[in-house]
Amino acid sequence: MAVAAAGMLLTMHRILIRNAESAGATRAQQLAHALEADGLHAVTPLMLARDPNVSDVVIIDAEGEVLKSSVVGVRPLLGSLRPGQTKVVRDIQVVGRYDYKYTVSAVGVQTTDGPLTVLVTTDQGPITTSVLTVAFTICLVFPAIIIAVALLTYFLVGRALRPVDTIRKQADAISGGDTSRRLTVPATGDEIAELASTMNAMLERIEHSRSRQLQFVNDASHELNSPLTTLVGLLDLSRATGTPIDVDTVETIMLPDALRLKQLVEDMLVLARADENGMTTRIQSVDLDDVVRAEVTRMRALAPATVSSEIVPARVDGDPGQLTRAIRNIADNAARHTRNELSLRMSRDDRERTVAVTIADDGPGIPDAEKARVFDRFVRLDAARDRGQGGSGLGLAIVTEIVRVHRGQVGVADNPGGGAAFTITLPLATEDPDSGSESVVAEAVWDDIGGSAAGGRPGTTGRIT
Repeated sequence: MAVAAAGMLLTMHRILIRNAESAGATRAQQLAHALEADGLHAVTPLMLARDPNVSDVVIIDAEGEVLKSSVVGVRPLLGSLRPGQTKVVRDIQVVGRYDYKYTVSAVGVQTTDGPLTVLVTTDQGPITTSVLTVAFTICLVFPAIIIAVALLTYFLVGRALRPVDTIRKQADAISGGDTSRRLTVPATGDEIAELASTMNAMLERIEHSRSRQLQFVNDASHELNSPLTTLVGLLDLSRATGTPIDVDTVETIMLPDALRLKQLVEDMLVLARADENGMTTRIQSVDLDDVVRAEVTRMRALAPATVSSEIVPARVDGDPGQLTRAIRNIADNAARHTRNELSLRMSRDDRERTVAVTIADDGPGIPDAEKARVFDRFVRLDAARDRGQGGSGLGLAIVTEIVRVHRGQVGVADNPGGGAAFTITLPLATEDPDSGSESVVAEAVWDDIGGSAAGGRPGTTGRIT
């Protein structure tokens, strides 16, 4: 700012000096023209008058004698010139006339009174005084302005950042462990309010994720505890009594619990990996009707109920192993609840480019209030059911993850004949399902959001619609 002020003052001084010199030269030329036309008697007092730019006007003859002047007794600062000659002399120092410098514009002219010289003197003193006055004013005013601006800035910035500091303190307190607290959203409607709202939404997601993790750990502990307690109890009994465990106990109690424990751990690992890095899926073109047909054959061999089916040709892009697991999990769940009849039916919508697989049972069904919760982890709607006869409570959660990364949807509704009907809806393959063309097999890792498949086949996306 000081450099800018100094530059401004220097520029102003230079401009004022230039204007004064231009005014002096103009006055000298005017007088020369008047003298050339009519001689000395044409010079009026107004032509010799002083003004803010002109301090002295002197007309001298060829010998340097003063013929007319604006001030009586003034001494010319330059000698005479030849007619037609002009001259400008700057920075003339006059002894006894302060310490200011002068500029003299001289013009020689031939008149009826003989050769004359017009001398117009410009005094730099008033200009210098004006510039120094401005500089002194700046030196007094600028510090006050700077202090006032600094105080105003401090006040305004502090006031603007006060909500940010409040948000920071509240966020610091929340990071200490209480994720149920929320930030105060200022009623300003500006970016800071949007920041607080965004952070509250983030805290909501963090709290939900943390709650799910805690619930997952708690449920997993209970699920693991049951088979482990049985196995440890039998082993302790055998050690205490010194009696070997018989084969019948191994086959009817220990082996089923060990297999259940193994399946539970595998299911937990699948969901943990899906939460952390997304589910790894081997994408290729899959004949979904072959997958459903194989599951119908398996269920007819294992399920005590009558199994009916309705299969239509349909090809989808996906992982055949993952799709088989999703359909099998729902089929196993239906088989545990059905009474007499189990059905697997396919339908396709060529206009919407989707195929649906519906697996229905004639069991007790699912209450409307529980239909959304049934896909959560470790959920068993029949609390009285023996854990050994039921699943791990993770099967439908795994189905949800598999269907999600295949860009599909899964839901449950009431079976018209009684019971529950689970439906998996998937998009049809991008190529003509009847063309029989082989698709390129590629490894694709689907992220947790379902946004894209890294390294997958061109055109493959992972967004759920």
